[in-house]
Amino acid sequence: MKSFFITCFILLSSLYGFTQTQSLTTKLDSLVQKVDSLEHELSYLKLSYELDALNSDITIFSNEVYTKSIAIQLDLYNRNFDHELASTYKRYYESCENKMRSLAELIEAKKTFFVVKVLTYTYSEKELKTLYASNSVISSAYESLQSSMKILELTVKAYSKYC
Repeated sequence: MKSFFITCFILLSSLYGFTQTQSLTTKLDSLVQKVDSLEHELSYLKLSYELDALNSDITIFSNEVYTKSIAIQLDLYNRNFDHELASTYKRYYESCENKMRSLAELIEAKKTFFVVKVLTYTYSEKELKTLYASNSVISSAYESLQSSMKILELTVKAYSKYC
């Protein structure tokens, strides 16, 4: 009788240990799934942020260049000519050209980063559409910057012509 109770006790203890192991395995699988989900979401948010930040930087710079060209146009209209100001405008334009070249390099690097991320992570169709849209907006913003630079170049040349 005593051995029967000992055997039952050992059997129940083993069964209890087995259920705890299954419970821990289930919890571990659930945690791994949550970590994978969070990692995926972080990857998407980080890539989306990178693209949006680049777009904002390009747009802000484009607006600054355009605003400067308008200011120079106002000087032309008001016949406010100064030789030193003309050379300052030329230097400003050259610095904008340098910044534009560095932005072009940054855009290429970000686009490469974008392609690598899209190929290595499995984003949903909705996420991919959003990321591709953000990526194409960058190209449009850069085209706008090129237009603003062309206007600035023409305006600086016109101003310098009168000095």
